[in-house]
Amino acid sequence: MGWLKAFIPQHLSNERLLDILDILTFLKISKRKIRANRRANAETLTKAFSPGESFYAQGKYIENQPQWKRIRFGRFTIDYSGCEIIATYDAILSLGETLPEQGITDLIGAYEKKGAVLWGGWGVSPRAIYRYFREKGYDAAMTCSNAPEDIDRMGEEYCTAIITVYNDARDIMKQIHTMNVSKTDKNSFVLHNCYRRDRDGSYIMGAPHASLWETIKSLGSGKAMPICIIGINPQSNSLFAEQLIL
Repeated sequence: MGWLKAFIPQHLSNERLLDILDILTFLKISKRKIRANRRANAETLTKAFSPGESFYAQGKYIENQPQWKRIRFGRFTIDYSGCEIIATYDAILSLGETLPEQGITDLIGAYEKKGAVLWGGWGVSPRAIYRYFREKGYDAAMTCSNAPEDIDRMGEEYCTAIITVYNDARDIMKQIHTMNVSKTDKNSFVLHNCYRRDRDGSYIMGAPHASLWETIKSLGSGKAMPICIIGINPQSNSLFAEQLIL
């Protein structure tokens, strides 16, 4: 069975995988479901600011996806398939922007309309994330290259990145994960929502690394393999400052 688990990561190109995910976005979430999710999510997030509710703190990176069980996305919930939404939210924060209290609700709704894969069960298509930032006026580029030099170039040229990786390049059953990688003042690279825990059990950001490639290879005890990298710079007046790289 080992060869079967490794077949997709080892033999399906990253570009073809993205093609498949794009095709599966044609299974649309109904407008009625999107409206119902928005109402429910807004109510839940409002309560999250009450004493004793601590799964969401406005203006802080989201590191705790497993605790988002009550927030809906399509036919599913954020804890199950919301890593791309969290990565988008964290990337916006890493660019120094402030989202409104219900900003995450707006983001969920945007991806429910355009980009949700298999009604949200497989998260969001990476190309939909790229298009989201481009349509909002950010400078962005995307690569499916596995070459360390290409990945490090993205890390050097862009203020923040969203990475989609196989958690284990030889076992598709360990699934795919999407995360934001921010850059610190010291030009170190830090993962967000990487399931790292502090001594008290709370979820925290990843340890700093010297390059984007090194950051990716720190995942899964070195077994992770990149599928695509989206580099993002702050909003500019030009919607066409960078080209999509595939």
